[in-house]
Amino acid sequence: MVIREKIILYLELNLKMASETDIQAPDTCSSCGSRMEPDAVVCYQCGSPTVPSEEWEGAYERYRGLVVTFFSINLIVCLIFNFWPPAGETLTGLIIVDVFLFACAIFYAYRMRELVRPLLAWNRFSWWRLASVITVAVISAIVVNYGVKWINRSVFDRDLYYFASFRELPFPKISMFLLIAFFPAFSEELAYRGVIQAGLLKIMHGRQAVVMTALLFAIIHMSIISFVWLLPFALFLGWLRQRTQTIWYGIIVHFFFNATTCYLELHELGLL
Repeated sequence: MVIREKIILYLELNLKMASETDIQAPDTCSSCGSRMEPDAVVCYQCGSPTVPSEEWEGAYERYRGLVVTFFSINLIVCLIFNFWPPAGETLTGLIIVDVFLFACAIFYAYRMRELVRPLLAWNRFSWWRLASVITVAVISAIVVNYGVKWINRSVFDRDLYYFASFRELPFPKISMFLLIAFFPAFSEELAYRGVIQAGLLKIMHGRQAVVMTALLFAIIHMSIISFVWLLPFALFLGWLRQRTQTIWYGIIVHFFFNATTCYLELHELGLL
């Protein structure tokens, strides 16, 4: 009798533990078996909703509205800056646009803070990964820089230099690095890999969100020539953000890519 009671007690404990495990929200998708984040509304691989239909529909409407509104503001501001001469002819106009878009990114990041806040942590920092992404950024910038210059000279018979816009400032080189490399690295990564990609991940699976974010990022720069390299660059940044679950590696890549472009231009002009 004692052995029988022990066996029954053992089985009851196992059943209870299995039942408690099932109740504690499984971390895999019931449709495709992929691993999922605990608070995910949709499976990042197959796109299947993981919550009741009313909760899914509410989340879909909310995040779709936030993403569409945020990108629309960015698009309208960039259209005005690029196609309305009074806004785009001066460096002051560029600074005003950049500050305004950065403020919008901060505002929407705050509205989506439950999604963006985890991306601001750098929990799994790795020196070898950091060195790898910096190397990729520098090599890519060199290839793109010489490729774009070759196209401009061969097809359009022209040379374009960023430094021309900063020449009259008291500290032109520092201003150039700040406004082309440092500031956009923070602003654009927070806006696109932060706000937009985080919102899209709540309404579609991971691959679609990365591709859509990359397309929007390439479109907002409004350059047909740049689109050729901006799209793969943005796809890499989106993949990197998904892989590391932080925007900091993307910020580093973005900064070193733009900073390398600035350095190459200053070297070509004999200003270093």
